[in-house]
Amino acid sequence: MESVGGTRQPVRFGTGLGGWEQGSFCNRKRRCVLMRNEGLAMAAERLGDMLSPHSEEDARLMQRGMLLYRQGMVSQLLIDEETVTAAVQDVVPVRVRLELLFLEMSECTCPAAGICRHQLAVFFAAYGREGSVAEWIEDWRYPMREKKAAADWGLKRARDLVKAKEKVELDYRLWIKSFSESFHSIMRSKKYVNPYVVGELFEVYWRRLRADSPADENGRLLYELAGIVFSIKELAFLSEELGHTKEMVSRYYLHVFSELEEAGIRIGSRLGARALPLGLESFLADLREDVRKLLTGGVPGVFNERMYLYMGLWTVLFKSGPLLEEELGKIETAAPDADGESRHALELAKVHLNFMLRNDSEAICVLSGIENEIAGQFLLFWIDRLADMKEWSRLGPYIDQLAHKLKDTIASVAGYQGRSRFVKAVLETALPFAEATGRMEVFERLLQQALPYSYYDYGNLLFERGDYEKWADLQTFMGHQYTDLPSARLKVLEKELPETVMAMLHQSAARLIAMRNRPSYRSAARLLKKLRTLYKKQKRLVEWEAFFEALLERTKRLRAFHEECQRSKLIDG
Repeated sequence: MESVGGTRQPVRFGTGLGGWEQGSFCNRKRRCVLMRNEGLAMAAERLGDMLSPHSEEDARLMQRGMLLYRQGMVSQLLIDEETVTAAVQDVVPVRVRLELLFLEMSECTCPAAGICRHQLAVFFAAYGREGSVAEWIEDWRYPMREKKAAADWGLKRARDLVKAKEKVELDYRLWIKSFSESFHSIMRSKKYVNPYVVGELFEVYWRRLRADSPADENGRLLYELAGIVFSIKELAFLSEELGHTKEMVSRYYLHVFSELEEAGIRIGSRLGARALPLGLESFLADLREDVRKLLTGGVPGVFNERMYLYMGLWTVLFKSGPLLEEELGKIETAAPDADGESRHALELAKVHLNFMLRNDSEAICVLSGIENEIAGQFLLFWIDRLADMKEWSRLGPYIDQLAHKLKDTIASVAGYQGRSRFVKAVLETALPFAEATGRMEVFERLLQQALPYSYYDYGNLLFERGDYEKWADLQTFMGHQYTDLPSARLKVLEKELPETVMAMLHQSAARLIAMRNRPSYRSAARLLKKLRTLYKKQKRLVEWEAFFEALLERTKRLRAFHEECQRSKLIDG
């Protein structure tokens, strides 16, 4: 799809489910069911879904794991119903433990994060005891072949359409008819379309659609925008008809919806910045009608993409006051009869139209009644826009709403990385507002609501302004021990709040002693030595001696601990 224009897009984050399609590879699933070890069968199916043959990184990882397995580098293999353990002789020998029922919890002593080549080698060694590793690999690669076949088939359909069609003039309804014929011929002519070929087929369809675009630039931009609005609705309907789950769409072709949305806003921005020819009123009225249908009309799924396209077009293209007022009236008329996703979409549309009309009090009133997890992510759209324009007085109520809804919104964003990115975007937008208005208490409230994802930013803020007690409380809240903290900050804390550091040392030493092994005893002795120094600086050696005597009495059976205390000269020889 062509990228048009250079308009900056607002930050946005989806809240839909991430995850993996179950049973994508039918042959592999059938073979897994026949395996005697049910846990190994489940792991085989899950692993095939976790790694994609379309990812170069995953393909390389699979090759490296296969190489280790074929070279006989896996030894000491032990298999039961829930776990597989083995040693792998690599450049550095490693130990692997596969959790068959929860593959994500598997462990390897190598430093790699997630699934590594050693875990794959051990999986292949275990799988090879009951099935064919070569067949499993072939089944894993199968969707790639089907995608290529689908693309070839789609191109043939597109060539047939080119022969049968003529160029259409600037007529919205004729264009929609043309789009529908192409979409039906390429995307719907098979009884079932696997989710992993949708992207390839859509690319063929889009090239076919653009082949008929008018020659003049205004006509071409209008044509493509109409095609985008039509296509995002039709593709959503197709997903529902085919029974593709949110997980399937997310994994295989959510990017298509995202690209349609972003390209639509870019095209709308270009059209909105130029004087369009007279006589387009009817055309644009039909386009606005179809844009409104993105909110309702039974269009299932991809809520965020539909919503952002609607909001984006009413920001950059249909932005005149009379049009906004007219649209707001239509939305208010439709809202009482809607439910579910449609109701949420219409409420958000009301907020956006009031925002564009500068009716901020009305926008905030509507926002306050929308569920936190739905309203929160879209708040960032409006906040980001006001921050760009430095309209700080308007921005305040929106920031307050976000602070109120932030915790629930973060919880609804999929995945740790997604939540971290969302929090980063919130803080980057809120900080200039707080600095410009002097409302740092609002920024601190956002930091508190965003924990643990805002830990580093909040910690830096507290320490830089000298609020050491709150900083220490934050470390406790995060479960950090004395040994986890930066030494430079601990030195400052020792000077400003020695009691707090002493409490940390007490807790950390107790935790290490409770682990009952020689290395932890050695670490505990070092912390106790530091603790004694602080007691001495505070002229409280009597308290130290009473505490240490009681500690030795409680641990009198822990000979190794007492030996480490003696080595550290905590106990006289």
